[in-house]
Amino acid sequence: MPKSNMPRDADAPSDRATRMLLVPFWNRSERRFRALWRILGAFVLVATGSQVLPRLLFANSDLPPSALGFARNLFAVGTVLSVAAIWARYVDRRRLTEYGLDVGPEWVRDAGVGVVVAFLAWGLALAVHLTAGWAHVSAVLSPGTAENALPFGLALIAFVGQFLFVGVWEELLFRGLILRNAAEGFRTRRVSDRGAVLAGLVASSLLFGVVHVDQATSLPALGFWVLMGTVLGSAYVMTDSLAIPVGLHFATNLAFNNVYGLSNVRPETAAIASTVLRPEFTGPTRLVGVSGLINVGAVVLIAALTTGYLTIQYDRLGVRVSSVYAPDRDSTRGGDLDQGAHARR
Repeated sequence: MPKSNMPRDADAPSDRATRMLLVPFWNRSERRFRALWRILGAFVLVATGSQVLPRLLFANSDLPPSALGFARNLFAVGTVLSVAAIWARYVDRRRLTEYGLDVGPEWVRDAGVGVVVAFLAWGLALAVHLTAGWAHVSAVLSPGTAENALPFGLALIAFVGQFLFVGVWEELLFRGLILRNAAEGFRTRRVSDRGAVLAGLVASSLLFGVVHVDQATSLPALGFWVLMGTVLGSAYVMTDSLAIPVGLHFATNLAFNNVYGLSNVRPETAAIASTVLRPEFTGPTRLVGVSGLINVGAVVLIAALTTGYLTIQYDRLGVRVSSVYAPDRDSTRGGDLDQGAHARR
């Protein structure tokens, strides 16, 4: 039979078989991997760039603890931002700013509000401990007990930088990459936009808790980290921006560890943390522990203050992150995409 007379669908069965094999991995309507694989791939790359590589790179370093933490997280944030930029362009097929990094005056203002809210809440937590007699301040402007600790001022600056880097790359991962992609993955004909976003919030918060399992001493203690992830994720969902989550995350780490010394309840912390106030805790663990009830109350207060600010800032509270994939044509390497709002991701 002449080639020109061959049926056009002669290879249709093999094409159909190939498409069937790719269905669990590839979304044809969006021309990208499905949400599960986008999340897993990003998580593995970010974990490698933020945890594995810095530990290998600085394995034999004799830097002071504060300087070592700064160096590791400087490397981590550079690596994670690079991964996110490549991931956004070639895998997620969106602009990097769409994760919530559209930095400008309003972004900086909201991040500043997050910083203020966190410092107020954790300062109140320490005040409760002291007032109740569950703690007393044993040192002020303490550089820590490590033999090679930097002078207090330099160490504090190093911790400021370290926790700023942590706030940026962890929020970019858990809220920008994971929450947003999970929301798009949960969206189906039977699941509304709001429902998909809330499901993404739950999924990202649970994963945030799991990666902090080394800091939890029990299952209820693990709930503390899940709660913190939920508060950070809710701020992201209500603003479609990483500004407040980054501000809250950065200031929580800094206030908890290096200003109010709330983490000093763990003996190993004293060796590495340069802190403005160094309290000694004598109260019951269920109240004064890292995940104790007083600190849980501080997280609830952070949620209330953040919600109050957003109520003032916006006409009404609402879900501003969308689960509907709307690619930017400049970031999709050409071609028309059938967005298929109800296509399963």
